[in-house]
Amino acid sequence: MLLNNLLIFFALGAIGLVLVASDWRMRIAGLASIYLVGFIVILQIWPVALASIKLVSGWMGIALLSNSMLDSINQRTEQRFLSETIFRFLMAVLIWIVIAAIAPSINEWLPIPYTNLYIGLSLMGSGLLFMSLTDDFFEITLGLLSILAGFDIIYSSLEGSALVTGIYAFIIILICMLSGYFSSTVSNREEK
Repeated sequence: MLLNNLLIFFALGAIGLVLVASDWRMRIAGLASIYLVGFIVILQIWPVALASIKLVSGWMGIALLSNSMLDSINQRTEQRFLSETIFRFLMAVLIWIVIAAIAPSINEWLPIPYTNLYIGLSLMGSGLLFMSLTDDFFEITLGLLSILAGFDIIYSSLEGSALVTGIYAFIIILICMLSGYFSSTVSNREEK
């Protein structure tokens, strides 16, 4: 019970870091924490070998994203207004409250632990919010990876397939590779 509450608070803190931080390195650290929380949550249901595939593939994708950010011109630190940071955080809190209100009724349909459902829905909702508040390609990729991490936590609680785990790992790495390629293409166009 205590571990589940700690996982929920750690997941909300990690997605809050991704939403609020202005430095891309802090966002990457938040995304790495999301994958760590996902690993711990899935580890309660699956064997270590299958759960570790999700952690390793997520962190490999994060390494690809970090490498592309180091190579691109987008590595500048964007300073946000305080009002924008407060707005992002309050919108995330609103999403978390709505999910806390509807999660028990959804939990009647899905026979998974409440912790997994709440963390998965919170990551999906926050990732969708993050994608909708920006037009930066890197931030859209972070939002998409957050949505996929939340979906993975919910889906892994329902189905324990090794084939689906491998395909999911391939999709995560492919998204990060394409994001690195397209962000470098966009930065090269901006230089000219």
